[in-house]
Amino acid sequence: MQSILAQTGATSTDRAELSRDMTALASYLMRTANMGTFNTIAELDLSFTQIKTLCVLEVDGEERSVKALAESLGVSLAAMSRAVDGLFDRGLVGREEDTVDRRMKRVRLTDAGRAVPQALNEARLSALHELMCSLGEEEAQALEGALALILERRPEIAAYRPTKGATP
Repeated sequence: MQSILAQTGATSTDRAELSRDMTALASYLMRTANMGTFNTIAELDLSFTQIKTLCVLEVDGEERSVKALAESLGVSLAAMSRAVDGLFDRGLVGREEDTVDRRMKRVRLTDAGRAVPQALNEARLSALHELMCSLGEEEAQALEGALALILERRPEIAAYRPTKGATP
């Protein structure tokens, strides 16, 4: 019995080839987006641990203890305390004693702190926007159709789509 693919003359997608092609696109995007992202990071004058801390707090959307942050980022409690102190001094995080355990400090993003991950995302979005503007109409339509299908069927991917207000 012939397979449906053989009957229709269609061929299955070569996943290895598709993976290589996707790697080419992802590598290009990362390289072009990295320059803007690195420039933004340099302007912020924050340590890598501080940037990761702000991003973790932004993703979680809730306050966390200094200890929990240290554990999630794989750094010592002392290093995380120093990072949080610097962020607090710059007004990027709020810090309060835990209501249950006064020895523990809870950390949350301030509006200024929330702006840091947003600035990094905007730097990446800007590089993507430049690529999209460089595409011909046929390329743009093909990509739009493929992405629409993936985003419709894969909510875990669609959840990362920036809001319309994000500026490229």
